[in-house]
Amino acid sequence: MIPFGFVTHWFHRLCGGASLALSLLCPSSMLLAAPPEPHSAALTAQIVETCRVLREREPDARLLAVWDFDGTLLKGDCSEGLEENGQQVYPGLAELCIGAGLARDYRGEGALARFWRDYRDLDSRIGHWLAYPYLPQILAGSTPEEVTALARRHFSTTYRPYLFSSSISVFRELQKAGVENHVISASAHVFVQGATELLGLPASQIHGIQVRVIGGKLTRDLIYPVTYAEGKRELLQTLARSSYPKPTYIVAAFGNSYSTDGAFLHYVADLTLPAGETTVVMINGGEPKTPPHPRILRVTQSATVD
Repeated sequence: MIPFGFVTHWFHRLCGGASLALSLLCPSSMLLAAPPEPHSAALTAQIVETCRVLREREPDARLLAVWDFDGTLLKGDCSEGLEENGQQVYPGLAELCIGAGLARDYRGEGALARFWRDYRDLDSRIGHWLAYPYLPQILAGSTPEEVTALARRHFSTTYRPYLFSSSISVFRELQKAGVENHVISASAHVFVQGATELLGLPASQIHGIQVRVIGGKLTRDLIYPVTYAEGKRELLQTLARSSYPKPTYIVAAFGNSYSTDGAFLHYVADLTLPAGETTVVMINGGEPKTPPHPRILRVTQSATVD
């Protein structure tokens, strides 16, 4: 097995050097042009080696990797959009749904401005834990199918070029190694379900904040756990138990926010495997407010697939 310290040293040395000349396969089998940063190769090697030694001991083991979505796989935020230097790079799905008339409380003149005022007020006065669930709740009365169809169109066009090359490189290599990738996002479930084809994952492996569907329509009633902070960890634990008594091991976790992703990253970092060790990565997370977990690797990424 590649020693943990060696991997840390290896990718920190290479991060300042030239990018590896790698091409990546995307779900449509088209080549992605932008190469990943060098740390992706070291991370992949660490995880694949752990998978190898685990399968030597337990050939039928189910191996999981869990990913945040916004800021981890995707540069920007599929719900809120992406701005750079005060200019919109792409709109988020909340804005696009309002424009398509799918948010019945935000229609007519000034609807988008009213939404941003309400959403930012919730976020600043109370916090993410109330603001993030508000996004699927504003879609009450619409059908999951029409929201996800809109999301799918924009994932395949607008958002596709903004996938991080390094994250996608690791993601694809883990798929090849037989690892079951799961996305657990604090975006609306009906939003991230639109990324199934983009990521090449079944719908059952992409999770977001859910509301109940009654009579074929979305409601405001939240389904727990809400996939934010501790809720992400709770859902991950449920996923890991779902194949009992078949042995299931979480081998890797990836996030970009100490507040939103810290709970599940720390959980995976503290896991003890029967062979090898977990790999836990904070992407573009900056400096933590408290001392970081010693087993969470911090990396910086900027290259996108196009």
